[in-house]
Amino acid sequence: METIELEVDGMTCGSCAASVTQALRRVPGVRDATVDLQGGVARVIAENASQRMQAFVAALDEAGYKARSSSAATAGQQHKGDHAHGASASGRGGCCSH
Repeated sequence: METIELEVDGMTCGSCAASVTQALRRVPGVRDATVDLQGGVARVIAENASQRMQAFVAALDEAGYKARSSSAATAGQQHKGDHAHGASASGRGGCCSH
């Protein structure tokens, strides 16, 4: 198991955080996902998490949030990543900005 962090843009409320959490938990192989709303960070625990970044970014894009990988591994276990950049390709910006 690996833990990665994604910085997620567009989360403005508890419903947004719940949407991000649910979207990430639906990705196959995810053991757990949690969100720090104030920090704009989602933490994902998954098998080969660092290799599955595209799946996490796609899941968040589908939910209306943007993210991108931005840092390397820490102690071979924890990875940081994903600065989000506004509304998704479909024009959504999360639950509160439709």
